[in-house]
Formats: sequence, C-alpha cells, structure tokens
Amino acid sequence: MKKRTTYSKPTAIPERASFAGIDYHKKFAVIALGDENGSVLGIFKIFNNDENNVRGFFSRFPGLQCAIENCRGKEWFVEILKESGCMVSISNTYAVKLIAESRCKTDKIDARILMELLAKGFLPTVYQPTAEETALREQLRWRTALMRSRTQYKNRAHALMDKENKGAKVGSTKSRTKIFEKQPLSQHRQEILDGQLEVIEFFEELVRAEDKRFEHLANTNADTIRLQTIPGFGPLSSVAYFAEIGDVSRFKNARKVSGYLGLASRLYSSSDTRRLGPITKQGSGHMRWLLVQSAWMSLRTSPYFLQRFNQIKARRGKGPAIVAIARMLCEIAYRILRDKTTYDESRLWAAIAS
Repeated sequence: MKKRTTYSKPTAIPERASFAGIDYHKKFAVIALGDENGSVLGIFKIFNNDENNVRGFFSRFPGLQCAIENCRGKEWFVEILKESGCMVSISNTYAVKLIAESRCKTDKIDARILMELLAKGFLPTVYQPTAEETALREQLRWRTALMRSRTQYKNRAHALMDKENKGAKVGSTKSRTKIFEKQPLSQHRQEILDGQLEVIEFFEELVRAEDKRFEHLANTNADTIRLQTIPGFGPLSSVAYFAEIGDVSRFKNARKVSGYLGLASRLYSSSDTRRLGPITKQGSGHMRWLLVQSAWMSLRTSPYFLQRFNQIKARRGKGPAIVAIARMLCEIAYRILRDKTTYDESRLWAAIAS
C-alpha cells in the first residue's frame, strides 16, 4: 500500500505554481506551494526523501522558485531541485527567525513562511558556493578534524606519562621514536601509550598529506599566490580565505567581509550612548582562527603590524589587539582579491603619514 503524498487536506497537486517553501528534514520534506502573489495553493509532504520521489514531485514545476533552509544534509536535495529546472534560494536561518518570530512553530508554518518571504522579495539568503569552493571547504574542515583528533591523543599520551612523572614530548616523529625505544612506563600503561603513539603517527601522516595538497593548490592558483604576499599568510590560510570568500564582487567593501567572518564589533547605540562590544563571531569560526594565527605570524615579519599591535595593546589589551590585526589582514586580503594586486606595505605607511 502506497503512502499518501499530501500533508494537509488538498486532494490534488496544483498544475501551476510559482513559488515553493521547503522545510527539509532528513527523512521527509514539507512543501508549501504558492502562486505568483504568494498565496498558498497547498501544503504537501514527501514522506520518504528518496531521489525519485523528490525528482518526481518537482519535475512537474519547471522554473519553480524554491526557498530552503540552510540546514545539514540539504546538498543532495538542492542538486535535485536544480536538475529538475527549479531556481533555488537558500535562506539565512538566523535572519528568517528574526523576521518571522512566532509562538506557534510547525513544519507547515515554516514552509509557508519561506514561500511567502520568497514571493514578496523579503527572503534573506546566503551565498551558494561553487562546486570548487565547496570541495575546498570540506577538505579544510577535514584537515581541522584531523588536527583536533591528533591533539586529543597527544593530550592523552601526556596525561598517561604524567601519572608516573615521566613526561616527554610527543610532538615529533623523532620524540615519539625515543619513547618507543626507552619504554619508560609500567607494562600496562606502556601498552596503552604505544597504541596512542601509533594513532598520533597515523594522524600525522594524514595531516602531512593534506598539507601537501593545499600547498600545491596555493602555488597553482593566481589568487592564492597573491594572498601569500600578505605577512602571515601561508598556503593553508590563503586557500581557506579563497574558499570561504568565494566571489569577492558580492561584497560592497572590505568592512562587509570582516562582518561576514564575524570580526566586526557589536554596536550598542541608544540616544546619546554609543559603545562597541566584542566581535560578533558570526560566519566561519575556522577562518577566524586562521586569521588570528596569521596575525600572530605577521608580527614577526611586518614592522607595520607590529607597531599597530603595540599601539592597540597599550589601549585595549593583548586580545583585542591581535583580533584587530586579524581584521586588518582580512580586509587587506579582500582588496588584493578585488584589485588583482599584491601586498605593498609602503602604502600602509603612506596612509599613516598622510
């Protein structure tokens, strides 16, 4: 016995629809169809998120404008919509919640709100990266996961050796080999330690392979080559910035980019009171972390950034100072990608002099 395809009372799917709001879930999807004015034609449910079921439903509406939430696992669903001739907008979930705050929240209401916002031209959307950018982002996140796992096992190894006051560094292959040879712990702990060291070495090999991949990409792409002229920017941070920013023309100015990556300060303004708070921390946390690491590196090679860091540190402290340097690097990188140029520190000194 086949399951029903409708979610609510409508007995037939309308022949023509202009807009659709989709509340996607892993096992099912709720779809609100609307006409050219945004009036609801019907709300339907695909009970089983199977490729054939999804393609069969949306292939009836070529040119349909669809809005879907930016949620986990949506990628395959979006690809099928595009293959079926639909135009897809991915909503900014946080912004939609602010616009359409409701005490009553159901799948039907969520789908209807997405459809109505899209039809009225009020839907806040997010950038849809290209296939190349998506692949780079996923590869970067995979490397980050490897690094975190490696650090976790290093911490476990250090904690185990500390139990017998025989701590030793496990950060390099040479140091790990020495621990293997010396056998410093009691038998049962040494067996555990040997296993941990093998796991660390395994993660090290995977990280090295990923680093070689990113180094090759950074040295073969014109944009990432330009980014590496910035103090503190290496192959990894250059590729990550290139992948996260994507099409630079979508940003009006450099400040928009720092806001996009969560490096802009929160603003509190009321009447005669105006003060800046901590950074928003929106956007990619991984990219912010890389920019901060690049900022620390820039202090070693750039007199300009070292001077600016010391000036801000004297007023506001070490933490805000390094975040300010990271924001500067972020905005300089945007201008380099936009103008297709390279880093020139003399221009920064000239700006101060003027």
